[in-house]
Amino acid sequence: MSQADGEPARIFISVAEHSADVHAAALVRRAREVLPACRFYGLTGPRLRQAGVESVYDLTAHAAMLGAAFSVVGHAWRAVRLVERAWVSAPPDLVVLLDAPELHLRLARRARRRGLPVLYYIAPQTWAARAGRNRQIAEAVERLACILPFEEEYFRRASIPATYVGHPLFETIRHEKPDAATVERLRAGGRMVIALLPGSRRHVIDALLPLQLRVVNRLAASGLSLGAVVSVASGERIDQIRGHLSGAGVPADMIVGDNASVLTAADLALVASGTATLHAAYYRKPMIVMYDAGPALSVLHGALGRFVLKTAHLSLVNILAGRRVVPEFMPFVRDVDQVARVARQLLTDAGWRRLMVAQIDEVVRPLEAGSASDRVCEIIRDLLRCRPGWA
Repeated sequence: MSQADGEPARIFISVAEHSADVHAAALVRRAREVLPACRFYGLTGPRLRQAGVESVYDLTAHAAMLGAAFSVVGHAWRAVRLVERAWVSAPPDLVVLLDAPELHLRLARRARRRGLPVLYYIAPQTWAARAGRNRQIAEAVERLACILPFEEEYFRRASIPATYVGHPLFETIRHEKPDAATVERLRAGGRMVIALLPGSRRHVIDALLPLQLRVVNRLAASGLSLGAVVSVASGERIDQIRGHLSGAGVPADMIVGDNASVLTAADLALVASGTATLHAAYYRKPMIVMYDAGPALSVLHGALGRFVLKTAHLSLVNILAGRRVVPEFMPFVRDVDQVARVARQLLTDAGWRRLMVAQIDEVVRPLEAGSASDRVCEIIRDLLRCRPGWA
């Protein structure tokens, strides 16, 4: 696909966090195969740059430093100025934005004012909260690529041209291979293995990992023979997690960047809410989903939560199932002892474990087929064909 004068299609692509950087890099790699005449540049992370994308600015570095997604917005002002400068010097034929609605809805509006078509990949979860954003999406976004099956119908009811493309996580993790030696070491002695997945953001780890470790302490005190292993998202989190483990009173392994081995070895996973729940679900592991937003937000949630949150469940597995499949303690962990009691029952009740695994399988199996990157490339091709001079 190319312009009549032989110039390649210029595509601006933008990510603000590491998870989106992973999915965007997979998209670019696939686009180089099926849309070879496209050239990518934009707001990148390290994986996009490894894929050969020219970088205007890296917001993912600030996301890693600051932790909270909304804290990135302070850096986003500089990014937005640099983006608009880049759009003037090298106008894109298409703008592709991934996730991060605080930043990307702003960029979408600015792109639309310049007459640039916008493809938004990984739709804002307005079905859970802030449905008022649907009007902004409808006004600024040419196409919306959804990663959850029910989102297409939801957004189309809001007059937004949405397409379900599949979840990019499964495109990535189907290539994972657990390390047999690591799995054997973690399961040595026949003890039960508790996997702790405390997330990748600094503030989430600080809030959640101590609670997960307290649950493990309660389980060990109840007489269960078990070991714990913490899945560390990246090397830059090792010192932070080691600091929590040093005062936890419970021995625990750390495994960096290898969820495949951690989850293969696990009998139970204590998982931070978010995409990690789908990662655990892919391995058909019994899990408890946890998140704690802190005491300040607890007061606001008590007063306003029922008006803001629109879903009966908060974890992705339960949302997709439409019922309570896995226990969830979120957005606050009120009682660690209660979490420990549920975890102990789940570890000792074989019938419940089998039922949960079967229900998880029902949720995950339909999501595993297909390739989100392929579907998004098809949308990119359609949008470029609508541009003057493209064929």
